[in-house]
Amino acid sequence: MKKITFLILSMIVCIACDDEEKAIETVLVEVDRGAVLRTLNFNNGEFVVNDPASIFSVDIEAQDIEDGGLLSTVDVFVSFIDNSPGNSVSTQPVLLETLTPENFSSTDFGLPRITLEYTYEALLTATGLTLDQTNCKDQFRLDLDLNLSDGLTFNLDNSGGTVVNTSGFFRSPFTYLVNIVEPIASDQFTGIYELTSIEDGFFGPTFGDDVLVTIRNGHSNNVRIFEVEAPENALEIEFSIVCDVAVVTRYQRTRFGCTQDDVSDRILIGPDSIPATIDPFDDTVFELHFLEAFEGFDSRCNIANIPSKVRFSKQ
Repeated sequence: MKKITFLILSMIVCIACDDEEKAIETVLVEVDRGAVLRTLNFNNGEFVVNDPASIFSVDIEAQDIEDGGLLSTVDVFVSFIDNSPGNSVSTQPVLLETLTPENFSSTDFGLPRITLEYTYEALLTATGLTLDQTNCKDQFRLDLDLNLSDGLTFNLDNSGGTVVNTSGFFRSPFTYLVNIVEPIASDQFTGIYELTSIEDGFFGPTFGDDVLVTIRNGHSNNVRIFEVEAPENALEIEFSIVCDVAVVTRYQRTRFGCTQDDVSDRILIGPDSIPATIDPFDDTVFELHFLEAFEGFDSRCNIANIPSKVRFSKQ
């Protein structure tokens, strides 16, 4: 397995839930010398094409064995992914900024918290690009290195699926993709759909047998969410309508895994390199193409990047 989970000992962490949950969630997690940057909330996760004032904004929280006391710095890197034909102006990661404990505020539970917020224009400047060099479907990628005062660094490369997955407790992928989109109407790609597997994954249909699902609006204008049943609890699956393609969000948990004693360690999915082409003005039938065991997050199944496809038919 490519990734190694660093969680070892037991520690109880209490986190305030959002207004919708109306409760305090007490979670038993396993932590030794590890640390995470937990995604608390997306305020906006996409840029509008040709609008340099568009803002990406996400709330994150630092957690470690000393309740954030080991936080030294967080390095934020940015790169640009040119998804236009030719891939002519993609860039390598460059340091966008270095955050220190002074940049963080304290939550009600004493954990360091910060809102990462960047404009389209700021990321253009950081990557040395101009607005006319970017197009709808292109992406900016933010990568975070969490540096501790004991000399350890945690990021995507040394974190396991239990930590990285976007639907579990930690939601700490250490990386965010910012899609450049053409906004769609709030009622597009929403409603009741029949979900049908048209290419099964490693264990069969990724989201189960043919079933009716309700697609609803997500945290950003073009983000959509549907719910599927799973043995331990229902899973929310997120995707985005990005111009003429449907793109699944990276590092989402599935129903399957090969570590049966750990229901939080499941195969993760991510976007296929060639996403499903859609008509942004016709949401009656569309497909979603993705990969199981994305980037090696395979729950120790010894598989990687297994293609799977589903179709949605509006009812």
